[in-house]
Amino acid sequence: MRDRSWLGVLTSFVLLALAVALRSVLRARARVPDAPFSPLTARWRVGPDWPERRGVTTGDRPAGEMDDLAAYARDDFDPDDVHPAVRRFYERTGDYAMVFDVHWHRPFRLGAALAAPVTSLLEQLNLPGPRSEDDGPWTLESEFLDVDSAADPREGARAWVRTAAETGAAVFVAVYGSHVSDDERYVNIAAPLPHSNLSTVLHLSHFDGTAEGTGLELTTAAAGDPGLYLVTPLGTFELPVDQTFRVWPPDAPNAPDAPDTPDARTDSDEESEEDTLVATHEMWLSGRQFLTVTYRVQTSNSTS
Repeated sequence: MRDRSWLGVLTSFVLLALAVALRSVLRARARVPDAPFSPLTARWRVGPDWPERRGVTTGDRPAGEMDDLAAYARDDFDPDDVHPAVRRFYERTGDYAMVFDVHWHRPFRLGAALAAPVTSLLEQLNLPGPRSEDDGPWTLESEFLDVDSAADPREGARAWVRTAAETGAAVFVAVYGSHVSDDERYVNIAAPLPHSNLSTVLHLSHFDGTAEGTGLELTTAAAGDPGLYLVTPLGTFELPVDQTFRVWPPDAPNAPDAPDTPDARTDSDEESEEDTLVATHEMWLSGRQFLTVTYRVQTSNSTS
């Protein structure tokens, strides 16, 4: 009788856990906006050659993450108020060299350490784990490839492939596009994963005004479509994750310290510092910050 009693308790607990999980899944799906998400996925490995293996490229090579920041203008966002150097980075991203440092926040360091070997094999979302933080900074190399609209109907879709200069391994492979909802244009990014993709919708805004202009913030922490979504054959689900990207103009007084370049620069320090932008990528899980990536962004002829 005692064994049957424990079996009944265990069965009740499992059913309750399944009910809670199902309720969470249904809520996550109910919060998904009516936005165009990319259908592109991977089979297993992603890697730097994913766009060619997937057969989605047209042969054209866009200059940057977006063609023109002016497309995102609205009543409370004037692209002409963005610092010219920051704006040029978004429109001519391929002209820039990027060096980055990674910091994993507690208590997420163990999870990041366990995930690092998987992302390394997958060659996607492939940031160095906590044990490698002191080995940085790392240099990113970028390539942009136009994506056929028949493969991805989002406006302006293009692949941005970022690889580690030290190893040639893919760090981040994503297809960037945009969409308009309720008179606002959003950045719409899809990172292919095995039989799924991780899609991010970002709201643009000004921040850190300076005498010469302002920095640019892209964030999921905004009303409307913004958020982080897992797109699967079973449906699309909102994840309890937020992320914010910020780019500071040169000499912004409250910008974080930029990582040092791994190698000596070919130009003078004074000239290269004039071209330097600082960018950050921060992520939160259920309101707790777990990741900060800090970038030094310079025109390619300012770094070796």
